[in-house]
Amino acid sequence: MTDTRNKQVKKYVIYCLFILIAELLQNVSGIMPEIFGARCFLIIPTVMILTSGEGELSASLLGLFAGALWDISSATHMGFNCIFFALTCFIASALVNNIIRNTFITNIIICSSVAVLYSLVYWLCFIVIKGTGGEAYTLFAFYLPSVIYTVAASAIAYFIFKPIKARLKV
Repeated sequence: MTDTRNKQVKKYVIYCLFILIAELLQNVSGIMPEIFGARCFLIIPTVMILTSGEGELSASLLGLFAGALWDISSATHMGFNCIFFALTCFIASALVNNIIRNTFITNIIICSSVAVLYSLVYWLCFIVIKGTGGEAYTLFAFYLPSVIYTVAASAIAYFIFKPIKARLKV
């Protein structure tokens, strides 16, 4: 029992370190390349791939941790990312555990859906509602290219995290 508990603690500590590294890569300027002004939301594929197949509670807590890290580096929307990632990780984990299989296609669809949903909800809540002008330009010049960049990074992240998840399986 203690050995299994130690393995679980080790697994979740490693997952948190991967989420922390993804947050640093994403939010420290100059580390991840910007392609035509689009940024990769690296936390999305990292947290969604790591939490798919985990229990709903642990997935929600990892999502909450990822959202808190993203909120810490942002000055304008405290709490949005915590709530968003806790909910999406819970839903994705519940889907993978109860309805669909944990495959490459499933992970890419989940990461793509979450990236699109995140970008649209963020754009609506923090760009459109403020009404500063140029909302359509912001959507097509930044958010949609960032979604495409994030989806491409999701495929790479899956092949990085799959063997790590298999090795850490309790």
